[in-house]
Amino acid sequence: AVRYDLKEDKLVRDAAKAAKNGPVYTDGSFSFFGLEDQYFAVAFLPPIDSTLKTTLFSDSVPTKFTATEEAYPGIAAGGEARNQLGLFAGPKEGDILEAVNPNLSHVIDWGWFRIIAQPLFMMLRVLQSKFIHSYGWSIIVLTLFINLALFPLKIMNLKSMRKMQVLQPQIAKINDKYKGVGMSDPRSQQKQAEIMELYKKHGVNPMGGCLPMVIQLPFLIAFYKVLSVSVEMRYAHWLWVADLTQPERFGIHFLPLIMIGTSIMLQKMTPTPAGGDPNQQKMMQFMPVMMGIFFWSLSSGVVLYYLTSNLVGVAQQWFFNRTAPALASNTLIKDGRKKA
Repeated sequence: AVRYDLKEDKLVRDAAKAAKNGPVYTDGSFSFFGLEDQYFAVAFLPPIDSTLKTTLFSDSVPTKFTATEEAYPGIAAGGEARNQLGLFAGPKEGDILEAVNPNLSHVIDWGWFRIIAQPLFMMLRVLQSKFIHSYGWSIIVLTLFINLALFPLKIMNLKSMRKMQVLQPQIAKINDKYKGVGMSDPRSQQKQAEIMELYKKHGVNPMGGCLPMVIQLPFLIAFYKVLSVSVEMRYAHWLWVADLTQPERFGIHFLPLIMIGTSIMLQKMTPTPAGGDPNQQKMMQFMPVMMGIFFWSLSSGVVLYYLTSNLVGVAQQWFFNRTAPALASNTLIKDGRKKA
């Protein structure tokens, strides 16, 4: 059950378990009170400045999806001898909900990443309705825009990783110097201090390789949320994909497989950071397969976003490898001569 409390100015959701010990009665000034699922809602709309009496039940019923009975919320609204209530029943489509009741649009659950997810959906809708007329191609175009905006940051990261690769021999010397030193040994801190001093000397950020992934993660979660709550994208098809909000219907999911291939390609093209744990680096080699397994059952639109980001990353890495192969090496040599 869902209601908008005008006094608290917030949306309140109650599951059937809230009424497991009996009906729950709530009176108050509500903008609406009703039921919802992923894409649809039905809501009572009381008159303005009125008090609505509501009751929440826990109804255990079987469905065509489950043989056993499961608890579902049931509701009742009114409480007066004569009740005059409006009723909305339909899809959770933002424009429709806003037109019926501005507060009703809150039933679209954008989650913690609302600040990213909602603008992403609005841009996708503009691309689809005015220019491209396909949500699949709109996802690809919007992903290109996002990666283009992040390109300067990626260039900084690629330069930093290139410098770390050139520092590999010096890092190896430090590792040999402290060979056999465990993490609990006080000399382990001296080893890390020497490595960090080497990084600082040559302007290398050891955490730079994680930054693009950290920045991409909110967009990935936002795309997942958009495809989870946007009824407008329900049954949106693209090439062989019948519904971008669902996994591919074939036994073989081609998008995750292509994604794995592009991830491996990008991994091979990217310079390996110096000083890393060999065991950790071996584990990272399996990361594309692990990501493919994770994405196998996700909505096709999310996989399409990640796959497009991979392809852009491959193009950017190829460009960087071709145009600046000796950039970090030359920079380090010059820095070394200046400090010598």
